[in-house]
Amino acid sequence: MLHWKISKGSFQYFNRTFERPLGLTELGFYWDGNFNGTADIIQHTIVAIEDPRLVGVHNVTRTWIALKRQFPMLGSYISDNRRGKDGVTFVVEEDRLGVCSPDEIKFQVISSLQEAQGFVNKVVNGKRSLSNALLARLFILTRTDDKSHVHVLIHIAHCITDGMANTSLLKHFLDILSSPSSHQSWIIEERLALAMASEDLVPKINNKARQRWYRAIGCILASLRTEQITGGHTLPRRITRQTLHTPARSATIMTSFSTRDSAFIMHHCRKYGITFGNALPVLSQVALTRVLCRLFVSGHISDSEWEYRKREPMTTGGPLNLRPYLNQEWFGRGGFENVSLAISFFFHTLPFMPLGSATGIRPGDPVPAFGHLLTQGRFLLRCNMIKQQAQRSVQHPRFLEILGARAQTRVNRLKGATMQWKSSGHSVLDLRNISVKDQGIVHGPVLSHGGSSLGNIDSFLPRDYPILRGTRDLRKLHLVSSHTTLHCRPGELYLGAATASQQLHLSVYWDVNTYEEVTVSEWLKEIKAAIQFYLVSNGSGDSTWEAQARL
Repeated sequence: MLHWKISKGSFQYFNRTFERPLGLTELGFYWDGNFNGTADIIQHTIVAIEDPRLVGVHNVTRTWIALKRQFPMLGSYISDNRRGKDGVTFVVEEDRLGVCSPDEIKFQVISSLQEAQGFVNKVVNGKRSLSNALLARLFILTRTDDKSHVHVLIHIAHCITDGMANTSLLKHFLDILSSPSSHQSWIIEERLALAMASEDLVPKINNKARQRWYRAIGCILASLRTEQITGGHTLPRRITRQTLHTPARSATIMTSFSTRDSAFIMHHCRKYGITFGNALPVLSQVALTRVLCRLFVSGHISDSEWEYRKREPMTTGGPLNLRPYLNQEWFGRGGFENVSLAISFFFHTLPFMPLGSATGIRPGDPVPAFGHLLTQGRFLLRCNMIKQQAQRSVQHPRFLEILGARAQTRVNRLKGATMQWKSSGHSVLDLRNISVKDQGIVHGPVLSHGGSSLGNIDSFLPRDYPILRGTRDLRKLHLVSSHTTLHCRPGELYLGAATASQQLHLSVYWDVNTYEEVTVSEWLKEIKAAIQFYLVSNGSGDSTWEAQARL
């Protein structure tokens, strides 16, 4: 059990110190973070303000302290010399929640949007600014070229947050920032009870022997499922024996659809009985196929590599929000939006890349159109394959036990990579590129990419603040835009999607050490074109929407 306890030697009634061991998923991200900030997150938000005092030192400090009291993981730190999982524990000191250390909040004046983006890149790819002693911090960037727009950067370690938590944290930050001082008080024991490791939130059964048996079954099934993930391939990349032991240099590109096209996309998903998340792996696969076809017909991929790629399955993976599947009493008390980590990971596998009528393509041939690679009917068939895999996974009676078993394997792998990196003195030993055929042998199964679709953010992240509680409230702050920047894992290629302000947005994050920007940009361009073809034009090249008149 990973419950919070008052530390030995701590006061029992005031200025108390609480601690608990990290759960397995948290521990995996702990080792990530110690690998030069791998998986650290920056939520980069631009807000329009009418009164510059909103982002003054006093108001921002007041807001951050209020957030730490509401979400105490923001004020926690990690101790690695106490008893627990691998000797690693979270520690929350009650008195630290009511103050801000000098490193928690930083204010800076910048001259442009481009300078803000450069600042984010420096934080992501420079020396890690978070640590075991500082798991979350805040940057406020005010601009000289546009005093009405302010950049809010929430920099946070992944071991205490996830996608849902990031959105909740931003919403509450902006609401408190734009609201009058409140005397809201929080009972720390109740707030910590929401910040539990997900393992301790798995619905329990009274029979302990049966529970141990279920866990054993979960281990066996997890092992069998892992063995089924073999081979695979992805975009052309540079990969060596040192890749997974070299911290990534992260980059991001984004693209968006118009509100009109976004409405087409969601309409067609509903019409076909799928979610956009079901479609995204198929869209990315056919886009990757187009990129590879272009390279093959132009002579940049050999015949032997092409034949290998034609036969390989393609697997994607990404984060899975566990909150709806955990303890329902916890969920109802606020667990659904608490700032803590409550995810696991999914894997979906598609057959070999779709070549359709272009199976016999040869160098010098034109690049096949989407309809020649994958007809609309075959596209929907593959979308339903993903849908069925997802349903079978979450509906399995030992679903949570399977995920728990996978978590331990992940911890062992991440710990090993971090320890090897630290023991090697960060040196690079072997830069020989590994062939596409051998990458799976050296580093294990190859994911085509990671990724996830967050759905419609508008449903839980308002644009105007304070959040209206009555007719007397006036808008003081408007959320202009918000997006996440990740410190990628070594060799990572991650595709994210979300709908905000009635527009579908796509983001790709990648390790610059591994992938060329021109290749990633081409892939994202092809993904967007695939979405236009299959979900806007409905596979016909005609974007006329039969339901448009009803909008």
